[in-house]
Amino acid sequence: MSKVLILAGFALIALLPALGQEKQRRQNFDVQRVADGVYALIRREPASVWFNPNNVFIIGEKDVIVVDANISSEYTREVLAALREITDKPVKYVINTHWHEDHIIGNRVYRDAFLNVQFVGHRSTLKDLPEIGGANRKGTLKNGRGFVGLLESRLEIGENLAGQKITDEERIGYSSDIKLVSSYLAESNRFEIVLPTVLVDDRLEIDQGKRRIEILYFGRAHTAADLVVYLPKEKIAITGDLIVHPVPLVGSTSFPLEYGDTLRKLKGLNASVLIPGHGPIMRDWKSLDEMIALLDSIRSQAEAAVKRGETLEQMKKSVDLEKFRKVFAGNSQHKSLIFKNYVTVPAVAAAHLQLAERRSAAAKN
Repeated sequence: MSKVLILAGFALIALLPALGQEKQRRQNFDVQRVADGVYALIRREPASVWFNPNNVFIIGEKDVIVVDANISSEYTREVLAALREITDKPVKYVINTHWHEDHIIGNRVYRDAFLNVQFVGHRSTLKDLPEIGGANRKGTLKNGRGFVGLLESRLEIGENLAGQKITDEERIGYSSDIKLVSSYLAESNRFEIVLPTVLVDDRLEIDQGKRRIEILYFGRAHTAADLVVYLPKEKIAITGDLIVHPVPLVGSTSFPLEYGDTLRKLKGLNASVLIPGHGPIMRDWKSLDEMIALLDSIRSQAEAAVKRGETLEQMKKSVDLEKFRKVFAGNSQHKSLIFKNYVTVPAVAAAHLQLAERRSAAAKN
């Protein structure tokens, strides 16, 4: 279903910050001008086990599109302050590239600041965010403070989560995780999950006057709701977590049997600039091609394991992703942990679940 929306100006509720607050603190992100009226806010937090997404401002003649909110209102307010340094035009749309909470918790900041702001998301978000997201949120709220305490204790004794001598990279990563989790938990007693008000099935076009924005759905991948924001004139693709650097986030809510093909469709845009959900701006296909190779290997190995009649526990041992761990993590203890946590373990489980669902569907037919 295709739609075209024409942007119109909306009233800005929140006033510009006072003179003493005008300069946005820059320790958390860098503002990079990618094209005329297009700015990427690239996070400075290190790769670790908790994340805060990149954001993008697309500034039109009358108003602004923001891509993704943040892991808490605290961080989203910093992003909004940076926008106000660039323009006083109101935000008309916030596009959530998918429903994971690091990309949506801060939606309420834009809802409270702009009278008629709309939130754009894939249709499946209406079901997945309250159900899967709600269950995940309960687990995080239950275990989050314990996780912070664990990281603090590891920093104190100088050991990583595996009981090895902690590296400088791990110290920096654990410290970042503590800040992100603490900011999330500080808001937990007043969470307001803002669902999309504009739904995308496969494609949505927004006319911003001199610029056309395409919001595209290429299929299930990191989630069932991954949207790509594409600026065809500038050949800029804002990918959400379809692409992440340095370590991919396949994740427990992923669809690894389809993920590689979804990335091939993304590559078919032939964009000159890729702005990932996490990590630096990319101007070549290297990371994308490496991710496609990884996902193809996960799929082929999982399918072969099922043909051999393996259980999930057997698959966990037989699917070998070591060469890809070396590609994405190298000799880093910390990145190897991230790879295990977000690729090896969840990808095999998700692939096994998909194959079981396929067998069940085939049996019914």
